[in-house]
Amino acid sequence: MGNQRESRRCRRFPVKGGVIALDSVYGEIIDMSFGGLSFRYTAYDDMTTEPAEFGIIFGGEELFFDNLPLTNVSDIVIDQEGDGAGEVRRRGMEFGNLVPEQVVTLARFIRQFSLEK
Repeated sequence: MGNQRESRRCRRFPVKGGVIALDSVYGEIIDMSFGGLSFRYTAYDDMTTEPAEFGIIFGGEELFFDNLPLTNVSDIVIDQEGDGAGEVRRRGMEFGNLVPEQVVTLARFIRQFSLEK
């Protein structure tokens, strides 16, 4: 089992300290690859369920890039909040056509924030 091959087109890297913003949705990035990312967020009743087509990624003060083309791949409930405040969800997003500058920024983000060195 330890020798299992990655079935995804692009290897995923768990990351720390990354935040994504999509319209009114802000989430903590769980993992990222050159093909896309997944993030955790809390959904509230008044939130729109329509996913945004562009996002912004923040890595503290060290890194920021916007107008990131994204396509929603999945959006599932991870945990239901007990106090009625919302539900914790995990959303998977695929990157659209990235320009060379965005690929360089993405590579820098993965290198700086990946938990695997």
